[in-house]
Amino acid sequence: MTALLAASGVSVAFSGIRALNDVTLRVDAGERVGLIGPNGAGKTTLFNCLLGILQPDSGRVMLNGADVGGWPVHRRARAGMGRTFQRVELFSDTTVREHLLIAERIRNGSGALWKDLIGRGRPRPTEIAACDEVLELLGIDGLADQPVESLSLGQSRLVEVGRALMTGPQVLLLDEPSSGLDRDETQALADTLRAVQESRGYAVLLVEHDVSLVADFTERVYVLDSGSLIAEGPTAEVLADPAVRRAYLGSFEVS
Repeated sequence: MTALLAASGVSVAFSGIRALNDVTLRVDAGERVGLIGPNGAGKTTLFNCLLGILQPDSGRVMLNGADVGGWPVHRRARAGMGRTFQRVELFSDTTVREHLLIAERIRNGSGALWKDLIGRGRPRPTEIAACDEVLELLGIDGLADQPVESLSLGQSRLVEVGRALMTGPQVLLLDEPSSGLDRDETQALADTLRAVQESRGYAVLLVEHDVSLVADFTERVYVLDSGSLIAEGPTAEVLADPAVRRAYLGSFEVS
């Protein structure tokens, strides 16, 4: 079966220092896959290679069987690759609904972005309905008319997910979505992400430091250490691997 998203033999070096060494992974349709590792393991570098932000020195990135190595970020997005950011990146001076509307306009290539940003673009009923459907799916429809600056960090994370969903992704790359959240907020985020993923059927690749979130949310996991894969497989088995525990300084517990 052709993988939905795959990296094959990806290697990257910066000033002679190997950041990634012959890394291979795959994400199949509808899967929830984790990518973990200690700081400096190469997770962000691999993420950027998948997204097209960075070109690997060797190896290939495939999306739906197509080699996307020469594709820019926006072309990969329109082909079905969505993403969120480790740092919350929201458009200022917009409401939650307007924020999603901008994403919808960008996806369709309709209207001028600057008109949307200053409120001159008139949304069509179908566009508003698409935004409201995603907001309801995420359980934040009551925030639709709230300015994004007034949101809590947890709410902002969900708006970011909503923006990514407006692109109609086949695979969603989540970059440390629990960053800055407390335990209860992280659990609520995991519950929402799982429910939405099961409803929409897209695949997820989760880059995350919170091992409990990885254990709770993912089905399979890959572990990077010093740019190389040291383990892969079903999440529970991998997290019990002594080599994985040593990579995390022998000190994590899954509850």
